[in-house]
Amino acid sequence: MRPATQLIEQGIKAYTRGVLDEAERCWREALALEPLNERARSYLELLAGARTGGGPLPVPPEPVAVPAAAVALPAPRISAEAAAAHAPALADGGASRPTPVTLSEYAPSPWDQGPEESASIVLDAEEGVDLHTLDEKSDLRPLVPEQVEPAPEPARPASDVDVWMQGARELHALGDFSGSLEMIEKILKVDPSHPEAREYLQQNEATLIAMYESKLGSMGRIPRLAIKPEEVLWLNLDHRAGFLLAQVDGAVNFEDLFALSGLPRLDTARILATLLHEGVISS
Repeated sequence: MRPATQLIEQGIKAYTRGVLDEAERCWREALALEPLNERARSYLELLAGARTGGGPLPVPPEPVAVPAAAVALPAPRISAEAAAAHAPALADGGASRPTPVTLSEYAPSPWDQGPEESASIVLDAEEGVDLHTLDEKSDLRPLVPEQVEPAPEPARPASDVDVWMQGARELHALGDFSGSLEMIEKILKVDPSHPEAREYLQQNEATLIAMYESKLGSMGRIPRLAIKPEEVLWLNLDHRAGFLLAQVDGAVNFEDLFALSGLPRLDTARILATLLHEGVISS
């Protein structure tokens, strides 16, 4: 890997962690090594936009106060003697009267023992009912028990896969599908079954193939060598590009080259688009 590419990747990791100064330093060093590096230049423009367009974090909502439930106090009871005294007399005057009911036939009541035995409610001049004292001196309990929120789990340190995935999302959103694809390929080497990474792999590959094929034009066009045959030795091509260039003989079209290459369609499209862009072939 070239030093400039390593610096760009270090800058991406720093950017996803929020260390903008470190990201800027890496991308500026990469641009100093390769002044025509479009990725480093676009990242610096992104960084400038992120610094000027940032906003404050949202403030969490204030907790909502829940009103206290009303407390019902027991109504005073009428004693048995009072009930017997108010019973109506019989019309004949000499008939027997109903037997008075004794206190023992009633259930015990806190009012029978005096006010010191009953539950007291303390009122505060400013805040109203003292609910804490009420809970201690009465048997009243809320119908719905309080829901205790579980303690938040401690934050786990971000792994390399999480950092790469975040970088792939941001690069894809910025339109850098090649950079996003590089991050996805790293993730799949560590976790081949990563569902989100595989989804981004398909999206990036489909987009890049369409971009490279649009630069080639019609698949029925026939490419031709645009330089002298002896100049091919000075191009420093890898074996895949050298094989594809050897098939360009002025008779096969682009679609035939895709069939002859034996490479994935994305690799074939990238090599042909690069050769066409650098003036090695023409169509």
